[in-house]
Amino acid sequence: WTKSKFMGMSIGVSMVGEGVLCLLEHDEEYVFTLPCAYARSILTVPWVELGGKVSINCVKSGYSAAVTFHTKPFYGGKVHRVTAEVKHNPTNTIVCKAQGEWNGTLEFTYSSGETKVIDTAKLPVIRKKLRPLEKQGRTESRRLWQHVTKSLKEGNMDEATEHKHRLEESQRVEERQRAAANKPWRPKYFTKEGEGWLFNNSLRKST
Repeated sequence: WTKSKFMGMSIGVSMVGEGVLCLLEHDEEYVFTLPCAYARSILTVPWVELGGKVSINCVKSGYSAAVTFHTKPFYGGKVHRVTAEVKHNPTNTIVCKAQGEWNGTLEFTYSSGETKVIDTAKLPVIRKKLRPLEKQGRTESRRLWQHVTKSLKEGNMDEATEHKHRLEESQRVEERQRAAANKPWRPKYFTKEGEGWLFNNSLRKST
C-alpha cells in the first residue's frame, strides 16, 4: 500500500510493505522493499524519479543487498542514479558493488576484481498476460480506470480529469451507502494486519 504527500512542486509516494520474489528453479525467496516515487514539477513539465533505500534479502543463500536510489540534486547532478552493495551475511563480506542508472547502464564490480556492465535498455521485455477488459471484474484496476488511461495516452488531460472525477465520486457514493447500511468494505484479496495489509494468498513460505 502507499502513502502520499505534497511537497510544493512535487508529490511523493511511499511504498509501504515488502514484496517476495520466488525463484522456483533455485528454490529461493528474495524479500525486498520498494523505493519512493516522486512526481516533480507538477505545475510545469512533470517528470518522475525514484528515491530512497531498498533492501533485498535471501535467507537460503545468505546474501543481501542494500540499494540506494539517488534523487536529483537541486542544482546539477544526474537523474535516476543508483548505487548498491551485495553482502554475504555469514561472513559479513561485501562481494559486489554496483553503480549507474536504474533505467540505463549499470556497472558491477566484484570482490575478485571482475567487472560487468549491463544496459537495462537492451534487456528483453516480457509482456504481462492480461485477461481482456470485458472478462475482468467490475472493480479491477485496468477495467475501472480504462477511460482515464485512454485519455492520458491521447494527451487529453481535461477528459482524463473528468473521467477521474466521475470514478472517484462514484466510489464516494458507494462508501456513503455502505456507511448508511453499516456494511464495512471487505477486500477480496487482502486482510488488515496492524497498519498494513496482508495478501491472502501469500507466496512467502511458512517458517
